[in-house]
Amino acid sequence: MFIRFFLLSILVGSSLNGMSQKSIHKKYDLFFSWGYNRAAYTKSDFSISGVGYDLTFKDVRAEDYVTTFSLENYFKPANLTIPQYVGRLGMYLNERTSISIGVDHMKYYMILNQNLEIEGQISPQASEKYADTYNNTSHDVPFRFLYFHHSDGLNYANIEIEYNFPLWTSLNMKHSWEVVGNSGIGLVVPKTYVMILNDDVDNRFHIAGGGISAKVGTRFNFFKYFYIEAASKNGFVVMPNVLVNNEKNATANQRFGWTQFYGALGFNISLSRKEKDNVESP
Repeated sequence: MFIRFFLLSILVGSSLNGMSQKSIHKKYDLFFSWGYNRAAYTKSDFSISGVGYDLTFKDVRAEDYVTTFSLENYFKPANLTIPQYVGRLGMYLNERTSISIGVDHMKYYMILNQNLEIEGQISPQASEKYADTYNNTSHDVPFRFLYFHHSDGLNYANIEIEYNFPLWTSLNMKHSWEVVGNSGIGLVVPKTYVMILNDDVDNRFHIAGGGISAKVGTRFNFFKYFYIEAASKNGFVVMPNVLVNNEKNATANQRFGWTQFYGALGFNISLSRKEKDNVESP
């Protein structure tokens, strides 16, 4: 019923909008949004070296982690940042273009007990059990051999430039529907747990590298000041500085692509909201 009503509203509103050339003035308006995401990752090589070992694990697979849905887990203020979230704060530069800063909080978990190709060597001093020279041969990799996750999380702190293209606006100028797209660049600030050769550390937050991203989505604005957004966002991160231990005598690096789907609620803070007549949409 709701979908039928929504589609009917779009058709009627589009017809009415064709008779009106009014548009809502957004220049210098502020906006804020908060929502939650699901993420998927490409396979990636994980290179790690320390005292007595130098290894590359090839085509490592990973998955995200979904917090069980409940009102407490997702809506209690103290728990808002525990699930995989997206948060943004920005400003419209004009009616169609905005700039914003935000954090995409994803959780990256290596899938346990994979069979992986390994290149490198491990000395007996580092591990008697796994000491060997590995020449791109496949091996089962149990938890104590290698396991890691960027679980708190894979934080992509970024700045984005966004453009919105209107599809429909109601005659009373209170509701609208638009397509949005953007591009961004940012830093990757994970909190990484690493288990390597039966030695593990749950590290601190740190700048591990950087990344780029692009988004396409749709946004429904209602009562001028509120909106619902759904989007697909794709990115690529390069992390040459993954923390391995507190002694800093080991290093790791990784790069991979990611895809994220999210839904968010937002609101606008109008600094100079007014309706303008005879403004043509670009």
